[in-house]
Amino acid sequence: VLELQTRFLFGIRTILGYAPPCEAKKEPSEGPLNAHTAQQKTGKGSFAPLIRGLIVLGFIYVSGIGMAYAKDGAISKGDIEALNEARDIYQANCAMCHGYDGVPILPGAPNFASGERLDKPDPELLASMRDGRETMPPWGDVLSEEELLSVLTYTRLIGGDDLFLEHCERCHGSSVPPLVDAIPMGQEKLSKYGGPWQLCSGDEIEEMMQREDIITVIHFLRSVSGAELKGMPTEAGG
Repeated sequence: VLELQTRFLFGIRTILGYAPPCEAKKEPSEGPLNAHTAQQKTGKGSFAPLIRGLIVLGFIYVSGIGMAYAKDGAISKGDIEALNEARDIYQANCAMCHGYDGVPILPGAPNFASGERLDKPDPELLASMRDGRETMPPWGDVLSEEELLSVLTYTRLIGGDDLFLEHCERCHGSSVPPLVDAIPMGQEKLSKYGGPWQLCSGDEIEEMMQREDIITVIHFLRSVSGAELKGMPTEAGG
């Protein structure tokens, strides 16, 4: 953020013509200026480029600050609230057959803990939830479209949520700080990464969890802030 502030201030100085002494260029003396010559050098619209420049610089500055705070894996209070609401919907309407942890109770129901059927696209799964499928009754008259998408998204994250509740919620029940920059972004690179993870400073969580569970939690943290958990569809989700 300090670097962005420095660039912003330097840009304003440049537009206003306040160059550092080492960068100032001496111009040959042109003698005294009369009113006509002064008007030609300044121009009636001399403030227009200044105003446009300040607007552009301001936009870049504000956008840069927003990007600086949009950190990988960070979860806000609003994200936690959306997660809790989605979990409540699942537990109240789905868990009696699909299990609270995604391991099915009803014979023949898909195992969400192992990702069964969750590789299908959202429109197909939402249609099954809305209209019913085999032994599952239709939920279109019980849950809104936003609630259906929210609970579907939660179902994809149920394994990570179990681990989050077990290891993380006691300290991060209202927000989660960003992941360290060293953790790779891509799933393939993440699967080959051996640490250090530095998930929680001063905690022994890395020694308490299996490597596969740590990767599951990281995927969970990166997904919770998505719009789908709040019932808002995206192009990627269909």
